[in-house]
Amino acid sequence: MTLERKRRLKERLLRSCLFLVTSTLFFLALAPHHFSQSSPAFDSVSIGALDPDAWNGVVFLAKAFQQPAFFALRLGSRSGNFLDGSDIFNAVAQVGPHAPDSSYCQIAWRHAPREAQISFEWSRLDQTTVVGRVKAAQDFQIVIETYLPFLGVTWGTQGFFSLTESNQAIAGERFFERVFGPTARFLVIVDRPTVGSGLYPSLAQLRENMSANGKLASAPGADQAGGTAGLEFTTGELQTAHFVAALGWDKDALLSKARGLLAANTVDNILDEKSQAYTRSRPGVQGLFEGAPEAIGNNMFWNAIYAPSNGLIFPSISRQWARTWGGWVVGEWDCFFGSLLTSVEDKAQTTAAIKAILLAQTETGLVPNIAAGSGITPDRSQPPVGSYCLWKVYQRFQDREMLEWAYPRLKRWHDWWLADRGDGQPWRDGNRDGLLEWGSDRGSMDSTGGRGFMQAAKYETGLDDSPMYDEVNYDSHTYTMNLHDVGLNSLYALDAECLSRIAALLGKTEDSQRLAAEYETMKKRVREKLWNDQDGIYENRFWDGHFSKRLSPTNFYPMFAGIATPEQAKRMIEEHLLNPKEFWGKYVAPTIARNDPAFPDQFYWRGDIWGPTNYMLYEGINRYRFDKVALQYAQKSYDLFMDDWRINQHNNEQYHAWGGNGGGDKHYTWGTLLCLVALEQYIDQNPWEGLRFGALDPPTGGEFRGAIWENHSYDIAIGPGRTELKRDGRLRFEANGAVVVRQYEQRSSRLSFTIKGEQPVQVTTAEFDSGEVNLRIDGRAAGKVGMARGLGRFDVPGGEHIVELVKEP
Repeated sequence: MTLERKRRLKERLLRSCLFLVTSTLFFLALAPHHFSQSSPAFDSVSIGALDPDAWNGVVFLAKAFQQPAFFALRLGSRSGNFLDGSDIFNAVAQVGPHAPDSSYCQIAWRHAPREAQISFEWSRLDQTTVVGRVKAAQDFQIVIETYLPFLGVTWGTQGFFSLTESNQAIAGERFFERVFGPTARFLVIVDRPTVGSGLYPSLAQLRENMSANGKLASAPGADQAGGTAGLEFTTGELQTAHFVAALGWDKDALLSKARGLLAANTVDNILDEKSQAYTRSRPGVQGLFEGAPEAIGNNMFWNAIYAPSNGLIFPSISRQWARTWGGWVVGEWDCFFGSLLTSVEDKAQTTAAIKAILLAQTETGLVPNIAAGSGITPDRSQPPVGSYCLWKVYQRFQDREMLEWAYPRLKRWHDWWLADRGDGQPWRDGNRDGLLEWGSDRGSMDSTGGRGFMQAAKYETGLDDSPMYDEVNYDSHTYTMNLHDVGLNSLYALDAECLSRIAALLGKTEDSQRLAAEYETMKKRVREKLWNDQDGIYENRFWDGHFSKRLSPTNFYPMFAGIATPEQAKRMIEEHLLNPKEFWGKYVAPTIARNDPAFPDQFYWRGDIWGPTNYMLYEGINRYRFDKVALQYAQKSYDLFMDDWRINQHNNEQYHAWGGNGGGDKHYTWGTLLCLVALEQYIDQNPWEGLRFGALDPPTGGEFRGAIWENHSYDIAIGPGRTELKRDGRLRFEANGAVVVRQYEQRSSRLSFTIKGEQPVQVTTAEFDSGEVNLRIDGRAAGKVGMARGLGRFDVPGGEHIVELVKEP
């Protein structure tokens, strides 16, 4: 046998072996499908308002046989004209509760020009069942539309709908590849007589029918099945209608279950109980900053949608943005700040949001400005706030797995800013002096909004049209601006600081030390090169050495990053933040100083007030312990949000400096950062102070129930004569005055904290069960504290003090 024949024989044998292995794996993969066909079950079912075009709808995101079995419904209303789908966005009049587990959800819209609202409530009862209630004036025509979501293809290939039960119900059916017999069933039934019904190839044709004729009816000779179906009804004298929607495998079983649930008062009782249960269980505030956590939850979870390209459910920055960006969209800092907002109440969507943006990371390490169903922006990033947000999220849930997953991605992103791009030039250090500039890379890949010019570099700042960059130029060789940016360099330093702490938590000592050294290096550079002593503030600086006099909240970021000296911070607060000619006023803080020539523009980043810049400025105020200013700042931020929220239910992308919508999106997630500022007056945990709670000199009292930190539930009460902390329902700390407590650390035999108050207070601790504990104040022995019935009391002078209690063995 020749060598050539041996080679060919060897190749044939190899191909035969590969075929056998592949075939075996293929049939093994199919085997579970065949075995389970006699008793089919859903692998998973997620339920929510997950379609960006169906705010007033419900998506059943089911999978069986490892294949999708998605169904959806949404509502429409007619009063003169027909309103449904994306048109609901601008008609929303009440953004009600939305439990993260969909146990209770409520929303209402106004059908212009009428003032009357249409309210839609629903609850997920179990894995596959939803009950709902519609309240509307009886002359409204209400339509329930059913469809197959997230297909991207015409109906008929995956499933269909038909009318049943004398047109009182819609039955849906979906098919599976290589599954012969079982089909997933879907049923929607109402308890009101229908005045119209119809089957259509698409939602667009249903809408066209309702808009033109005002009544649903299948076309003569139409098929008995369609890709979309509708039931039209009115609410009657009681102005209320109920429905049941359910998944299953047997139509008769679904009908039987639905009829039982539609028995008199059943749905009403369920929804009322679910509403009350969610109100009791969710975080809430009464008194000072009332409604802040509820506003955060309502807005974030109603913006949660499904991203087919990565299989995740998380809040898009806005439903309206999502529908124009391929079904979902997040901005980098929008997404990370969004994770702080969802973390107030829910872990799952918080984790999903962090994954959504970090999964879009490029090969170079860049985390893009935008990640969406339509693609990413590979030429530019955005403010590096990810490590700070991840650290805070970890402190809430102690999810080490998430920390380990995200850390290497965040570290690659951090390293990218100063890394060699391939020609000896750092990505974002244009003049190679160790300080960073914003930029946009040139290249052949498509990037939304363009790439490789000044406007694209402005997009990387996140402050798209800020007057700070009106006189700045784009360098076509370095791909950067010719301006050292205070905000960017401060956030880069903060990123190093937080990454160092995360690395230490993960036991990565060398990483932690290297990053801590990077933090100190950048801190020194910013202090030396960007502090303008004449003006008493950190300022952006051009490459030729002259300072930019355009001031914005980003000029205060050196306080957020711990770069400013205490003396510098004092000047920045007193000479600039509290200066009514620059930033102080009824509301704070405008994105360009009030005395800047561009301030009257009041559009977008040219003078409007934004949630993220307000939040980061507040973090700086708090870091330097300007506690009275912090409370006033929190009050002004809260008032700005609530003044429009209470009247119009708007969560604005940005606000005019005098209040109200600044011209952007009305339901944009990060507006509620203004509420998070307020909540952090009650309790917070940050990298430099640990657990912090209490407010200095609050004008009135308040209670925040259900704050999550370190997987514990905290209740905090503050007021002019009271500061109280409960952990998991038990009293742990109490003072008979308004105090701020920081670095609160409790161990089995030791408790330590710093306390700040304007007057002497008596402190009660319940961290020790019995016996006596040694008390030290500011390092000096201050006697013993006896524990009686688990409570120990001692006095602390006015001012700021370090307190330590130790129980001897």
